Amino acid sequence: MTDPASTTRSAAVGRDPELGFPPPGDVLRRLRTQRGMSLRQVAAKCGLSVSFLAALERGETDIALERLGRLAKVFGHDVGSFLGFSQGRAAPSVFPFQEQEAIERAPGVNYRVLRAPELGYQVVQGDFAPHSALGEDLRHEGTDLIIVTQGTLVARYNGVDHTLHAGDCIRWSGGYRHTFRNDTGEPARMVALLFNSLY
Repeated sequence: MTDPASTTRSAAVGRDPELGFPPPGDVLRRLRTQRGMSLRQVAAKCGLSVSFLAALERGETDIALERLGRLAKVFGHDVGSFLGFSQGRAAPSVFPFQEQEAIERAPGVNYRVLRAPELGYQVVQGDFAPHSALGEDLRHEGTDLIIVTQGTLVARYNGVDHTLHAGDCIRWSGGYRHTFRNDTGEPARMVALLFNSLY
């Protein structure tokens, strides 16, 4: 007599590579690892068992569409974006200003941070009061793209000052010393796209 469990395992392991979408277990493992979540935490959020999710990650079982939808929701996706058919969810993600993480970086310098770990970047909005400065040099992995959206900021990079006015943009490797200051009597604001998790 054929063991139904072994038939399921062979069907999953011998998966047709031309199905046109990645194995759901591979996607689960990648997203779970990026978020630092255990299988138990994922199971608690989607109502599926730990043993089922572990078997899915190992490629020993398949998953029904309704269950896949519940699993995708844990990571802020719908089924299409979870499997890579679209760049993001069918519905937009809204981040109300009050719910964004606020960080006081220095006297008169306040950051708002949006994290998008599944996309591999962070967005930081920095507000600089008149005559304020970070007061320290930053160095980190990855690349930064900075746009000044209000006022004038001085971006000091590797010992050289770059004066940026509203609308100006600068990009650099985060591995070199950099910092920001507002030398003017008016408030300034920048938006930074960090292609590495920093905050």
